[in-house]
Amino acid sequence: MDKLPPRIEAFLGRLLRNKRGRDAKLLTRTSPVLQALQPTVAVTSSVGPSQSPLPAEYTQVGANRFPPLSWTVPNDSVPAEKIHSYVLIVEDADAPLPNPIVHGLYYGLAKDKTSISSDDVAVADASKRALQGGFQYGVNWHQNVWSGPRPVLGHGSHRYFFQVLALGKALEEKPWGKEELLQWLEKEKESVLAWGEWVGTFVREP
Repeated sequence: MDKLPPRIEAFLGRLLRNKRGRDAKLLTRTSPVLQALQPTVAVTSSVGPSQSPLPAEYTQVGANRFPPLSWTVPNDSVPAEKIHSYVLIVEDADAPLPNPIVHGLYYGLAKDKTSISSDDVAVADASKRALQGGFQYGVNWHQNVWSGPRPVLGHGSHRYFFQVLALGKALEEKPWGKEELLQWLEKEKESVLAWGEWVGTFVREP
């Protein structure tokens, strides 16, 4: 709705205000493998605790920077030597659509790569979908590297789920989308070790 006049966008936002809460269709709630695991990966952000409002600089309203995140996996949950790499997927569960919107999908984050910033998601080699942080980006809603929050005017606060998965096996180099990732998780059950999330919120009111 980003091309609609603000007045019309706000009208539609209010009309669709109750169309939200697609939590059950988030990656970590859809995958039977992840559903069987408790979220033991501790994901944090300097923005604040989970459910904190995202400053405008981390949204399309501002500079569209990627918010700073870091994570730890307790050794008593998953021994460090078992972890090969991480996957990070960001989804908006409150978009007025049948399914959450994927704002970003990143894979091949090395086992010692336990934080991410906006500098990391700058493109290093577009032909290989490679980023400056040493990992790769998959397919999101806007077919770009990072599509920051921009909820519909008047639709209320949206929640953005930054979900981190610890894997014991590498993903092959290809443009992964959410559905392909779900299929891989089901096929490679033994390689899915742990997950956790941090949630940021953002609202645009007329």
